[in-house]
Amino acid sequence: MAATKRSPKSPVDVEPGAVFAFRTSPLHPDPEAPGTGRFGALAVVARTPEVIAVAVFDGVWDRVPALEEVREHRVLRRRRFAHTGRPAVFACGVDDPTGLTGLTALGTAPLTAEQTKLAAPYVSPRSVGTSFSPLALADSDVEGEWRWEHDREALLREREAAEERRRLAAEAEKERYAARLAALTWEQLLAETPFERWTPSPPFPPAAFRRAAVRRVHQACRELRDLGPKPRKPAARKVLKSLVRWFNTADRAAGWVIETEEREDISLVLEELAHVAGHPSLVMEADEWREW
Repeated sequence: MAATKRSPKSPVDVEPGAVFAFRTSPLHPDPEAPGTGRFGALAVVARTPEVIAVAVFDGVWDRVPALEEVREHRVLRRRRFAHTGRPAVFACGVDDPTGLTGLTALGTAPLTAEQTKLAAPYVSPRSVGTSFSPLALADSDVEGEWRWEHDREALLREREAAEERRRLAAEAEKERYAARLAALTWEQLLAETPFERWTPSPPFPPAAFRRAAVRRVHQACRELRDLGPKPRKPAARKVLKSLVRWFNTADRAAGWVIETEEREDISLVLEELAHVAGHPSLVMEADEWREW
């Protein structure tokens, strides 16, 4: 199992009862658009060695609120789009970087009966009814619910426009990658340095691991190239399987440093090697070989 990436502890890594305010951000950022001018608040309602549970308040202010003002509010209920009133309570990792703008500690207050009840699943060994998310979800909860209540038509238009931008971007990326695969050669792969985004460490694997991975990928490129322009599938499979097993061993020795982003990057490299070797279907077999 992959190890958790570590970063400095979150400012909300405190005891239950702590209350924080934050400035909300536009749901669909526009560099030329002004800020929202709105503020929300949350309370830490539970803490374990691994996670922090927070409850988002249903209040919205035009400035940083005082603790007394926040305490007058209940837990926010999600009602926008397909939501049906579920409380805005969730857990994040103890090292979550927050992603919240203008985070301000307001003080501490005893948990309400509502907060205590909603926090209970997060300290239960069974973890029934829990939700896990980056802490930045509190921002979109407050801003999203406010927009749904006061500016719904514009919010729906923005969402539609954002989905269209994502669709067009995905299509463009798909076309770009198809063009890359069509023109890709062993010489080009050997001239490139894979895993360049694996920096800094932490949170990515150590530099020595990355350098060794690059060398091993290039070795596989040369081995596949040396099989000739139309290698037999069993021969190509042997090279790719050996490469995957190298990552298995290296990952284990390094303390399980291959996580989601690394896994995606390695899978992309395997896809490109299999494609240039003329056997793209081999990449589908990698899941049977890998341990990461």
